[in-house]
Amino acid sequence: MRDTWEALPAELRHEFLARRTASTGWDLYRGQGADGLGWEPLRPLIVGEQSYRYLEAVAARLLHLAVQACRRRASTVGELYAVLRFPRDLPLMDPDRPLVATELTRYARPDFLIEQGRPQLLELNTSNRLAGTRQSSQLAERYARLCPSSGLSPPPSAVTARFAALARTPPTDHDRGRTRRALIPSYWATDHHHTIRHHTPGRSTLAAVARAGLEPVVAELADLRLDPTTRLLAGDVPIEVVLLEWGGHRIRYDRGALAALRAADRAATLGLFPRTEPYLISSKALLAWLHDDADAGLLTPPDEHLVHTHIPWTACLGLDKDPTTQPDLLRTAAIRRARLIVKPAFGRAGTGVLFGSRISDADWLPTLIRAARRSPLVLQRRVEPDFVAMPYRDQDSGRQVVAQVPFVLSPFLIDGAAASVWVRHLAPDTPNRDVVIDTRLGAHPNTVLLAP
Repeated sequence: MRDTWEALPAELRHEFLARRTASTGWDLYRGQGADGLGWEPLRPLIVGEQSYRYLEAVAARLLHLAVQACRRRASTVGELYAVLRFPRDLPLMDPDRPLVATELTRYARPDFLIEQGRPQLLELNTSNRLAGTRQSSQLAERYARLCPSSGLSPPPSAVTARFAALARTPPTDHDRGRTRRALIPSYWATDHHHTIRHHTPGRSTLAAVARAGLEPVVAELADLRLDPTTRLLAGDVPIEVVLLEWGGHRIRYDRGALAALRAADRAATLGLFPRTEPYLISSKALLAWLHDDADAGLLTPPDEHLVHTHIPWTACLGLDKDPTTQPDLLRTAAIRRARLIVKPAFGRAGTGVLFGSRISDADWLPTLIRAARRSPLVLQRRVEPDFVAMPYRDQDSGRQVVAQVPFVLSPFLIDGAAASVWVRHLAPDTPNRDVVIDTRLGAHPNTVLLAP
């Protein structure tokens, strides 16, 4: 898995960069580097189609193995929630629902670093709202239009694939044989900055739902109710499937609507996409379980090889709330300190991430024990990522530079098939070791085009 930009003909590379430099208004990139400049990459990563399909196969199999690892430790969603010490409420979770791989992995965005050409899985990312779905698709389409005769093409669109998956949500007994109504609710919610905002679906979302063969319905979440047969009503309109997009938001003013959604889901009169239970699969503890199961001989030889090849060594500290009951792991952590990165099992945007190379021997284990008592941690071998030469331009001054930067590669996996790839690069002015590559921390979004 390598960027093959340099393998393209020199004339094509020069033409591509010239057209990209002359093309303005790519506000999808807007961000600010550490030096205050608004850098934007000037080209995508170029990935061979065979490599893209290999990444698809690796990601799909690892997601399936992750659910198998969960089923060795829990039989229902509620049991898994408890075993993982999940840190917050999932209002629409059905605790009695069995663990089914095809249901729990319908919408995912695994994150990989590339090390010596090999994808290394950092986390699985399953949620209602996955960053980069629309952005990566739009970037790939814009890049492909720069040189339409180049033979470079965008991967399948994650936006299209997502709404096609919505339409594949299994029908209920009430909606067979006719066009189903899909509710895209508007709602009030608290965002990650603790600000209450009103969220309303855009016209592009409604158009995409219609193109997928569903009848889009917009209604205020707080106005939903049930009829006597436990069917969900938006006004007087029966609803067959609901698109859930609120991800990490905390819903406000629902006036019983979440209870109505739960009741209709339990009564099997309603389909939900994506469901909220798959968020549990985002726990990085699952990567530790996969290593445990591989070492215990519970996987087939090919699957064991897959885990050892594509998941950096990972172990979980604190799932039983008392990390001092894991003395062997603490000794390993002490020995490998400089080569480890430590992350909350559930976390985002680099919050709570620790690099062993930045912490003294004396502080290392006390820091881990304190943090693991609050919530589970994973200890992971620090990946030494490959670098790519990326041309950048400051959007304000027009200044251009070429920088060697690492990147995170994140294919969307929707119902088992790969779609757009969201890429994040560090800015050219950023230290490129022992840092978290995340757009909320200053990384810049990008995408890939496929070479035949």
